[in-house]
Amino acid sequence: MQIILSFFISFFVIGGILLYFAKGGKIGLDDCKGANFNPGSLGNEENHGNEEGGKCGSKSKPEPQKFHIKSVSRLGGRRNIFGFFIVLIIIGIHRKETDYIYLLLTALPVFVMGFTEDLTRMISPKFRLLGALVSAILAVYFLNAYLVRIDIGFIDGLLSVKAVAVIFTIFAVTGVANSFNIIDGFNGLSSAVSIIILLSLGYISFKVGDIFLMKACLILAFAIFGFFIWNYPFGKIFLGDGGAYFIGFTIALVSVLLVDGNKAVSPWFPFLLCIYPIFETLFSMYRRRARKSSPMDADAFHLHTLIYKRLVPHILGTDIKNNQLARNSATSPFLWMLTSFSAVPALLFWNNTPVLIVFAFIFIIVYVWLYKSIVNFKLWKFIKKRI
Repeated sequence: MQIILSFFISFFVIGGILLYFAKGGKIGLDDCKGANFNPGSLGNEENHGNEEGGKCGSKSKPEPQKFHIKSVSRLGGRRNIFGFFIVLIIIGIHRKETDYIYLLLTALPVFVMGFTEDLTRMISPKFRLLGALVSAILAVYFLNAYLVRIDIGFIDGLLSVKAVAVIFTIFAVTGVANSFNIIDGFNGLSSAVSIIILLSLGYISFKVGDIFLMKACLILAFAIFGFFIWNYPFGKIFLGDGGAYFIGFTIALVSVLLVDGNKAVSPWFPFLLCIYPIFETLFSMYRRRARKSSPMDADAFHLHTLIYKRLVPHILGTDIKNNQLARNSATSPFLWMLTSFSAVPALLFWNNTPVLIVFAFIFIIVYVWLYKSIVNFKLWKFIKKRI
């Protein structure tokens, strides 16, 4: 009942907000700087955005990760929070279980920082990371959430020191929260990936008898689904930084609590589940450093951008090249499949660390091969040979 309530709150509140913006509301709108991106420009280090300044009349600096053609509200993430918040408050008060309340309170700093960015567009990535850091610290304090093992001998020895374990956990949770914002680039991408991960976490929580985490995962998954219906495929509303950071943080926190409270669960299970956004972030940092730019700088060279610009038009035909909405929505399913590629073995071998480590390395190899193949125009030649 609580799960369905979470969905309906998210779905109908989003509907109300959309009606408000349809009548001329201006708060939290995302313009379309960067939407008119030249598909043939990838690989040109000097081209980082809309060559013509976008179609919304904005004169501000183009942002290379935008691929929509109309101004859209960035406040969709607040609806996820609202549905999740209301339902967990009801459960927490009704059952007198404070962990549900603490789960919400710890996520507030990261959400508030991201949501403020959605409203003002003036919060730098460093301050958003600071919000995630504060939330992680609160999680350690209120929920005693920190990792004492990753099933690698010498590292587990270090993690046996509480201070080391706490610092490691805070760093990891902050990084994962940021990674879900990194992949929030196209309609339905971050939200569907989050749903896949949350359902997987919820299932294993159920298997080990952790009802608290199972409910938290399912309630948030259905709240996100209420948003997803409005976001995919037409992009009526966006998740925004507030929503993406909140979801990423909650997934990271649930992962820590699941591993910490259930010794049967391998710590590599949630890692493999989340490996797509995690490795996307790490690879992006490496790529930017290789190009001698700041790891915090935005660019248009993420894997999802490559798929949008090169793979989708080639596979679906040249007619889709000039239909930005169709290209946008056709991009996300490729990344859903990539996420499923890691989620399936994670679910099958959730308690087998060596096998999970092997699949993690396989994913990294596949990701790098896929990235390089698209950059070097080799992927479609490979596909043609198989056809």
